[in-house]
Amino acid sequence: MFLIHNTTEQAPLLAAAAVSACRLEAGWASPLQPLLLELLFDRLLGVQLDLEALATTTPQQLGGVLREPMQRRELIELLVLLEMVCRPIPAALQASVERWAAALAVEDRVLLLARDLTRESQARATADFYRLNWIGEGDDQQDPHFQALLEHYGTSAYALTLEADPQEARRWQALEHCPPGSLGRGLWDFYQQRGFRLPGQPGAANAALAHHDWVHLVAGYDTTPIGELEVTAFMAAASASPGAMLGFLGAVSIYETGLLQSVVLNQEYGHTLSDPAGRERVAAAIERGSSCAVDPLLGVDYFAQVDQPLATIRAAWGLA
Repeated sequence: MFLIHNTTEQAPLLAAAAVSACRLEAGWASPLQPLLLELLFDRLLGVQLDLEALATTTPQQLGGVLREPMQRRELIELLVLLEMVCRPIPAALQASVERWAAALAVEDRVLLLARDLTRESQARATADFYRLNWIGEGDDQQDPHFQALLEHYGTSAYALTLEADPQEARRWQALEHCPPGSLGRGLWDFYQQRGFRLPGQPGAANAALAHHDWVHLVAGYDTTPIGELEVTAFMAAASASPGAMLGFLGAVSIYETGLLQSVVLNQEYGHTLSDPAGRERVAAAIERGSSCAVDPLLGVDYFAQVDQPLATIRAAWGLA
């Protein structure tokens, strides 16, 4: 996640890089770009910057400062975020970000999403987003049954239960009988309050997509558009999962510009980050995720903890 492995001393140069890479000759492609930049530097590094006063810089100048590959990758992720708040994404902006990535020797899956959306290849972008943002267990994507679902139903197979799986449904149904106040009973109530079907039931989220519902519950984020941005921002900051950052950037495109299509939603959402309160909440989720004591996507067996008090798990994560 951008800016969480940087120092306040690096902030002016990082901001100059973002301005140099993403402010085109005609100016910003979206008025949201500088607003988001200023907020993130303020909230995450405690630095208030005047973007207009910054001198331009080059990847070569920056490369001498950002010597760690992680820091370079995180800068490129920040630049891609500035692409995701644009509709359409200008070809000149995408080309500029690609040049910076190449100069800094960064190749990341988030660049593929930006390429697809710039070319207005929404179907390909959606397929790449769900394929690369997979939060399943093991090699589920290589499972012959899953491959058959993918061939028959297309991209929806990455996120939805398309054929009844009684065994999987029983696993989630059993959460009803967990102790009151427990993790398992909390997720059961979470689903019932929202009228969600259970994984394994046709039309529900599949187990891979439902994995992030545990994070919704523990971290306390709703399933509204801003809640989805908060939970994906939190996960991107807290997890080393390769798909976590892509999940956040894709959610920005879905809920801010509507350029990326969701296989789960039947309606368009937009301009969630254009609301100042929305930007503040997402910045707070990044800050909170960066201090989380547990990686919520890797190495956590939630079903092994279903009888534990939810409050105990929140405390173990370092969440108030």
